[in-house]
Amino acid sequence: MSLDTGIRGKRILLLGACGVLGRVHARLLAEQGARLIIADRPGTTVREDAKALGIPGIEIDVAQERMVTDGVASAAAHFSGLDGAIFNAAITSEGLAGEGNAFPAFEDYPLVLWQKAIEISLTGAFLFAREAGKVLRQASGGSLINVASVYGVVGPDHRIYDGQPFRSFPAYSASKAGIIGLTRWLATWWAKDGVRVNCVSPGGVFNDHDARFVAAYANRTPMGRMADREEVTGILVYLLSDASRYCTGQNFIIDGGLTSW
Repeated sequence: MSLDTGIRGKRILLLGACGVLGRVHARLLAEQGARLIIADRPGTTVREDAKALGIPGIEIDVAQERMVTDGVASAAAHFSGLDGAIFNAAITSEGLAGEGNAFPAFEDYPLVLWQKAIEISLTGAFLFAREAGKVLRQASGGSLINVASVYGVVGPDHRIYDGQPFRSFPAYSASKAGIIGLTRWLATWWAKDGVRVNCVSPGGVFNDHDARFVAAYANRTPMGRMADREEVTGILVYLLSDASRYCTGQNFIIDGGLTSW
């Protein structure tokens, strides 16, 4: 028995397509022949990016329940169903940099910053999974992928952020750990319906960081470097393909060995 390791023709919705990794995921998935539709919040370049790739693009604000419900339904209607859905939305440290005092000490951390990050990164994952799962169940199976982080598995080494304009922040780690837990819960809930639910946890990805940060991060990683942007999409292709049809409830850590130490 042979397994199809490709995703050509598979109907896939990627939410969070305009970030550092999202744009790379969109391009590489499209190049692999997926029938892809991308989504991101209003005010991003999602429609322009979609046009450049020759694929559909829609706006979804994961903080707005109605937009998630309508957006997933619209994507499913466009393709008459979905074979895969990827939740890649989050508030990141670099996204917060420059927004005033976005990285206060934990002892002074305001509730509003905590709530904002949890709303986007974790509640958004819940809403997306709820709506995408309905569609995947109707298709008698499919693949739901949540993107978490190594900081949902281990704590950050706060020393590597010394002198940087950004920091690790508590709601990021909490939300990513929550996504991993949500993934496992959903995997056991939907296994009987043929819906596979898995998680991908990337380590640090190079995004024009300064040399000091790159060196500090590399020193914490057995492979001695940060990830390139193109090095994460491969696991998505595997999880979307039939090659992973017996795989569910797993957290795939793509971190150059960081969590092995």
